[in-house]
Amino acid sequence: MPTRNQSGKPEHTHQNPNRKRKKSGKKYEKLFQHCRMLKRREERDGMTAWLANAWEKVERKMKKYSITQAMVDNHLNK
Repeated sequence: MPTRNQSGKPEHTHQNPNRKRKKSGKKYEKLFQHCRMLKRREERDGMTAWLANAWEKVERKMKKYSITQAMVDNHLNK
């Protein structure tokens, strides 16, 4: 059976050949910004169904990233 690439050219010419790179990016900073936005919105509008759903998603991300509520509060009070 013939191979997928018969021309002898590399398959990924337009991608970064160095695949070992930092993948986390700014996940933690974005999580803190999202928490800040949700707190402001909760103070303004009160607890809505949309906010309750958004807080559930944030709590799941916090658990996934091993971030505690104290860490978020500490970051937001800076």
